[in-house]
Amino acid sequence: MIEIAKQQLLEKLHLKERPNITHTVPRAALMTALRKLHSGRVRQDGTLELENNIPTKDQGYEIVSFADINETESGDKASLSLSFQFLQERGQSIQVLQSSLWIYVRSSEDPHRDSRLLARVFLSSDDGASGTNRTLVIEKMLEVQESNWQTFPITRTLQAFLDGGQHRLRLEVNCDEDGKNLCSLDGASDTPYQPFLVAQVRLRDDSSKHLLRRRSLRCGEDVTVCCKRDFYIKFKDIQWDEWIIAPEGYHMNFCMGQCPQHLSGSPGIASSFHATVFSQLKVNGINTATTSCCVPTERRPLSMVYFNSQHSIVKTDVLDMIVESCGCT
Repeated sequence: MIEIAKQQLLEKLHLKERPNITHTVPRAALMTALRKLHSGRVRQDGTLELENNIPTKDQGYEIVSFADINETESGDKASLSLSFQFLQERGQSIQVLQSSLWIYVRSSEDPHRDSRLLARVFLSSDDGASGTNRTLVIEKMLEVQESNWQTFPITRTLQAFLDGGQHRLRLEVNCDEDGKNLCSLDGASDTPYQPFLVAQVRLRDDSSKHLLRRRSLRCGEDVTVCCKRDFYIKFKDIQWDEWIIAPEGYHMNFCMGQCPQHLSGSPGIASSFHATVFSQLKVNGINTATTSCCVPTERRPLSMVYFNSQHSIVKTDVLDMIVESCGCT
């Protein structure tokens, strides 16, 4: 059952294998990004308590990608060169709903200077030659009375980047004050002010769904008709807590039991996920009465926050993962 759950969860997340986390994002930067993402409440022990989410038709994601900071080759010391890595599976179609670049801007050391600061974000060429071939994305006048986070909308830029099939998004941020860049990092490598990009995206999916009559019977010792069997997996027990930030586990419920003729509902097809679970249980000799069509009639999404293979933080509601009720076809 656990191996089935692992494989199916990876498929739902469009991952070929579990991410190999060779190095982690600095904890201070991680906590800052999670708070800005509003993905849930960060507890005192650093774990994340997810908010309840309303199910949606299409699978949506919230992605936090931390920037790799590069040296500019143009000699422009007032420019901060950033790169973000994005990989799409072949055939995947992603729609960017909203995206913002988060930059920590420091206030001027001169108390007599104007608090206004002109900031520019450029799209750099993919060959890494900063400053020589770049396009202005946004120009914004900032009010910087004290050091704080600033956001720059880049929705269209990210959408065009993904549609172009590229893998590395390169941006330059310029906050020039007399040749000094107030947008650059100032401090240790584990600073909580590491620039990051937040994107709300969704996979375009027009697949139709079938409705079945609902039954909410929970399996027990004396229950032989179609019912829901509870099954919980704790990610720490399977060593997946290294890359899954939240939740702590997953209710992999499934349906089992007989379907007398009087319980039959309208014809339907179970989702591929639970069809696979059924077939694997049968192969392994676990009695689920699969000859009778006891299938999920109501499911809800599993809200997750995790690291992908590019070490970006992804928040998504994995659709149709948790069985709420079962019924007969």
